[in-house]
Amino acid sequence: MEKKRIVIVLVFVLIFLLFIIFSFLYNKGKFSVSFETGTSEVFLTKYVKKNDKVSAPSNPVKDGYIFKEWQLNGEKYDFNSEVKSDTILTAKWIKEEYVTISFDTLSSNKIEQIKVLKGDIVDNLPIAIKENYEFIGWFIGDNKYENTEIYDDTILTAKYKNSDIDMTYKIGDKVLIIGKYSNSSNITNKTYIGNKKAIGWERVILDINEENEYPYVVGNKTGITGFFKASSIKVIK
Repeated sequence: MEKKRIVIVLVFVLIFLLFIIFSFLYNKGKFSVSFETGTSEVFLTKYVKKNDKVSAPSNPVKDGYIFKEWQLNGEKYDFNSEVKSDTILTAKWIKEEYVTISFDTLSSNKIEQIKVLKGDIVDNLPIAIKENYEFIGWFIGDNKYENTEIYDDTILTAKYKNSDIDMTYKIGDKVLIIGKYSNSSNITNKTYIGNKKAIGWERVILDINEENEYPYVVGNKTGITGFFKASSIKVIK
């Protein structure tokens, strides 16, 4: 009976040693890629050949948090990059908190606010619409919102380009006034039809403001005559 027990132990030891030897030979010339989640969830270490790529495991789960990405040394890991050494990847988590994004369209077309994860980057934002204008993008102050993490309630403001701009018109062009204009760059109930004296006047384009409803600033050396759309002036060749 004692001999049988010894034989069984020796067989198990032999199997264990063979497993160690096989693992060593199998992984020889390979690098390990480990995944640290900071949770009780266990991820097996993967082994890849030098200059090969490692595939991403399924996303881990952590109560009260949203998995964002795998990181290497604090930077998002690119799974298309080649493995050149033993690597430890760490899970990056976002606490499951939400912030509100509001949209100021600067027009009568309103967009409902949305809630997003705090610290998230928001893609596929809605497009703002304003008559006679081309939507350029959403801005926070003077900065266009692009690939920026949001941590607080935020108001995004639409910016437009005037679609009435005639790209053939340039500052310094001599023009003939043929239609209505505004007497103010702040177009708020101040638009009127140019009087008979203005219509037919020859003036010069002093400036072009693409964000203004009446983009062409027209006048002469004595001052500004008015603010015009392309349809209200004609370039004199």
